[in-house]
Amino acid sequence: MQTIETQKYTVDQFASSSCLPTLPEVASKLIELAQQEDPDFREVARVIRTDPVVSGKVMKTVNSALFGFRPKVETIEDAVNKLGLNMIRTLLLSFHLAQHDSGQADLEPIWQEHWRSSLTQAVFAELIAIHLKLEPSSYFLAAMIQDIGILAMLSEEPRLYVDNILDRAKFPTVSAAERSVLGFCHVDVSAQIIRDWGLANRFEQAVLHHSDQVISKAKQGDDPIVAITQAANLGAAVVLSRNTKDSLDSSLDQWTDCLKTQFDIQPDQAKEMISEVNALVNEYSVLFRFNIGEGVRTERVISKAKDMLQEIALANQMDLMSTKKTSKKNRIENHDLYRDDLSGLHNRRFMNEHLSDLMAAAINKKRAIALLFMDIDKFKSINDKLGHRVGDEAIVHVADWLQKSIRTEDFAIRLGGDEFLVILDSITLPQFRVVAQRVAGEIPPMPVDSETIEVRLSAGGTFYQPVRGDKSNPNWLIDQADRLMYVAKRSGGGCVSIEQFNGIG
Repeated sequence: MQTIETQKYTVDQFASSSCLPTLPEVASKLIELAQQEDPDFREVARVIRTDPVVSGKVMKTVNSALFGFRPKVETIEDAVNKLGLNMIRTLLLSFHLAQHDSGQADLEPIWQEHWRSSLTQAVFAELIAIHLKLEPSSYFLAAMIQDIGILAMLSEEPRLYVDNILDRAKFPTVSAAERSVLGFCHVDVSAQIIRDWGLANRFEQAVLHHSDQVISKAKQGDDPIVAITQAANLGAAVVLSRNTKDSLDSSLDQWTDCLKTQFDIQPDQAKEMISEVNALVNEYSVLFRFNIGEGVRTERVISKAKDMLQEIALANQMDLMSTKKTSKKNRIENHDLYRDDLSGLHNRRFMNEHLSDLMAAAINKKRAIALLFMDIDKFKSINDKLGHRVGDEAIVHVADWLQKSIRTEDFAIRLGGDEFLVILDSITLPQFRVVAQRVAGEIPPMPVDSETIEVRLSAGGTFYQPVRGDKSNPNWLIDQADRLMYVAKRSGGGCVSIEQFNGIG
């Protein structure tokens, strides 16, 4: 063990690390997906969320001032949906190239051990959230990134961490060893990184308290994220324990008691959860081909990433050349003739001149295209009771909400009155469901003077997958979405009705 001066090291020094590592196996899988012409949205999100560094950087990007999404994005699935697959593809390749340091290859077994620890915690958190009938993605993310400080400390001072901390402790129970050596622990570093990344405060609270020794019962109405990550941390300590049988039994008793007290999960259910966690973590290990042959060489991943970025740059250059050739057309598209004066969205003329071409391109490339047709519930009542000024404000409120809720490559259109249309090109059905449900179901109240009023949308969604022999028929696409909007209205409004079409019916 080395003799070190603890005063030399600070939380900020580790938190500001610019070389957080991504496992080559994960990077290789991401590059494999990036090479696909139309990668599956769910698979991209699934792979991203299994790496704490990539997850954190994607969340930092999507919540940055560059995009200005409000409220803050809290799940990887929403982040991929918001940014779009092309931007995600470029970001992932750039992240891996930026952090690569071939001199740290000897640390990869330790990174793998940390990865398994983080993933085990994340799967525990996800299963507990599902048991509580909560949307599990944000809890998976919180548990996955809660020990990011360990990677920062390992990256900045690898020999210090390996020789003075990992020689006396194992993941995930390393906090005491860190404090004895440094005077602080990875929890402090993780919390600072979460703050620097601009994630929601609930993630910081989860990080700060996930390894607390004394766990108090959550009060009704409290955000359960802290209690869930605490239980996930205890569960991972049990599954990954190398302690004696007596010590393991004690940890198991503490964990099962926590589950029963906090979430009314019985001991027999807890044991089933352990089996399910092991199965899921092993499934991810197979996905990334861990411990098979000689593994993935980092240099091979780097080479492939550079090739992919060159291809993307070439494609962008081709797009730029095409744009220059059609600059006159683009100027026309951006002209006021194609913009709605009140909302700032595209107008009906834009739709009339472009939807047919977009549908034809989708048919030609056999890629999906979707429409979301909507209007404001009880809009006439808003106009009659509150006046046309408030009615206009409601139009603008919906327009702003659409712009915040859809992907950057989508088109939001005001057709007239209180009717709106969104065109979503190159999209998967799960992606479309996420966007449509958010648009119709999560629109916030509208401020009016010193009060707020509820604004609700009824939406009809048409997801169209072309088949051989189809011809562009935008009127059919619109008619189906319009019909489905009235299905949503008959269901009480404030919701969306979606139908999938394989070919034109």
